[in-house]
Amino acid sequence: MNRKQEIGNNGKRDPRNARVSADYWYEEAWKNAGKCVFCDLKDKYIIAEKDGVVLTVNLYQYIDGHLMVIPRRHIESLSETSQKEWKAIFSLLNLGVKKLQEKLNIEDVYILDRPLSGFKTGKTVTHSHFHIIPYKPELVSWHYQEINIHPENLARKLR
Repeated sequence: MNRKQEIGNNGKRDPRNARVSADYWYEEAWKNAGKCVFCDLKDKYIIAEKDGVVLTVNLYQYIDGHLMVIPRRHIESLSETSQKEWKAIFSLLNLGVKKLQEKLNIEDVYILDRPLSGFKTGKTVTHSHFHIIPYKPELVSWHYQEINIHPENLARKLR
């Protein structure tokens, strides 16, 4: 980690730079907060809100420009999302992408949600949320796997 990343504007270590590696420390911190951190969002970080869903900056960014879309209502699965909330989520995802393109000249993004995985894939907060992550090829590398189910058989199996 370079000095600029490590030290905040106040001359102290900036805890929001927890994502410099996979060994980030805040995974346990939110569990000890005594409340859901996404149920207690601060207005100063919120970019937009629609029908009980917010577009907000991510305090523990993977990369500059990392945004999140979070329902205000505490839900832990997309199956709990109302039709009104789902429409707001989609609208705010689009707004977030548009803002990143216009204000930060971001050309492309990843939209990430892990609705079923819980903590197995690095999800650290159970409250359902979406990430809007500016695309950088070095941020994610795909490790392609051998395909064992032919696409036609997969379609048949999933019908």
